[in-house]
Formats: sequence, structure tokens, C-alpha cells
Amino acid sequence: MRPGAVIAAAGIPGGFRAYEKLKNTDRNAMLRRMIRTFQRAGVEDIVIVTGYRAQETEKGLAKMGAAFLRCEDYETAQMLDFAVRGFRYLKNCDRIFFCPADVPLFTDDSIKSMLRCAKDQNVPVVIPVCGGRKGHPVLIDAALVGQIEAYRGDRGLKGALDATKAAAGYAEVEDEGIFLRARREDHFEELAESEKQADIYPKVKVQLTRNTPFFGPGMMVLLKQIDVLGNVREACEKAGMSYSKGWTLIRTAEQELGEVIVVRQPGGKSGGQAQISPAGYDLMERYERLEREVAEYAQEQYCKIFLSH
Repeated sequence: MRPGAVIAAAGIPGGFRAYEKLKNTDRNAMLRRMIRTFQRAGVEDIVIVTGYRAQETEKGLAKMGAAFLRCEDYETAQMLDFAVRGFRYLKNCDRIFFCPADVPLFTDDSIKSMLRCAKDQNVPVVIPVCGGRKGHPVLIDAALVGQIEAYRGDRGLKGALDATKAAAGYAEVEDEGIFLRARREDHFEELAESEKQADIYPKVKVQLTRNTPFFGPGMMVLLKQIDVLGNVREACEKAGMSYSKGWTLIRTAEQELGEVIVVRQPGGKSGGQAQISPAGYDLMERYERLEREVAEYAQEQYCKIFLSH
């Protein structure tokens, strides 16, 4: 199973503007928390749908390993529109989480429980539940995307899911963060500061190097975007880096490896078409495995060194 995640951070739908009513909460800090939570649970393909204050958001999250989809019509778009844009983009994922930006305090244990539920119960939709209350994120089988996109009702994503008549499973979690929204009246800031602080964990950056470092998280994100979009210029934009920076990364990696990893056909203002070579796919697969196993080992060692008494 290859999971992905879509975070709606574009405007009023999704609650992104709710953070402006809070005095001591940085919206980008909350988005960073959401991204890290998904990553800790093994979800690496993450899309942030931006709109309102998009440039500020994208700049603040540029090195987090997420892709950005800017919604220029965010003032009139609905939550379902944000979801569909993200689902379309994550076409290589088998299951996709969806969450509005104003529900940032869920834990990676909840994400892992939802993934287990999807696998064990073999259901196309999984919803987290705490104390009888349903929350976010929602996990959706990619096979439902076409039906969701075709929905023309006025009940948003919930209506679209209901219209698919897909069976839903419920993951029982001990995590009030699944329904705590960024609202002053719900004492969100106090909870975020104290009771719902994220756990400390080790973060190891894995880089491959020869004469110089040539492959790391930034390059991995760029190659994933090229694989989806087939265009280096668009991939750089979605990865939050300049076109020149993207090409520098590609050329450096190819020089150090002595192999072509991006096959390109130059042409036009868009920069032509591009695709990942077989050597590039092999490199991505091996790097992801290395990164995953290093992270697991680092977590084990952290628990042994910091948490054992």
C-alpha cells in the first residue's frame, strides 16, 4: 500500500483563515506539524493545496518534502474542489488521507491505526473515532476518486463519499486531536501548547554522496513530481524550488552517478517533456528503503537512549 495525503490550506473551506483569529499560533507551524505527523506514520507523498497567502505558505514549507498545488480561485472554491485537486495529483497512491488545515493535532499513532484498519477490514473509506466522535483525517481508496470527482451535489466531500456507497470502517483511537479545530472558543491554543504537544522524535536526513552530496530529500521530492507531471519546470514549481535549482540537482546527481536519471525532450517555454529513467526509478526505490530503515533504527535507538531508565 502506498499512502498519500492532501492537506487543504487554501482559504475559508478548510479553515486556514481560522488561524488569523488566534493570537499565539503560527499557521505554518501547524502545517509543519501535520506534515511531520504524516511522515512519521510512513506517508511520504503529501500535497498542500494553497490559495490564501499561498506564497507565504509555500515559502515557509519549502523544505518539508511536500508538493504544492495553488488554487487561484480559492475564494469561490469548496472543500471538495481542494480534495479533488489533491486526489488527481496523487495518482500513484493507493490510498489518500484528506484533512483540512484547521485540524492539525492528530497523532501519527492515529494515522497508523487508520492504515491498519484499511488493511485488516479491507474497506475503501476509514474514519477515525475518539469517544464516539468522528474526526479527521479521512482515508480514501484511490479507486473512488473518479466517482468523487463526478459528484455534483451540494454536500461536499461527505456527500461525494456517501454517493459512492462505499463501505466505511472506523478506527478507534485515543486522540482528541482528530476533532480539535483551530478555534479560540475551543481553547485550541492552550491545548496545542500543553496537552497536545507533539512528541519528541529523532529526525535523520539521509544523503548519498561521492565527491559531493548528490541525492537527498529535496531530490526525492523533485523526482516524484517529475514522475507525476512529466515536466521539470512544473515539477520544480510544485516542489517549491527554482527551475535552475532543480536542474542543478539533476545534473549533479547524474554526474556523480554516471547515469541518466531524468530523460528529457527539450522544447518550448514549458521546458519540454521529461520522465524518470529505469536507473532513476531504481535509485528512488532504494533510497526510500534506506531512508525508511534508517528512520526505524533511529527511533529504536532514541527510545533506548532517551526513554529507557
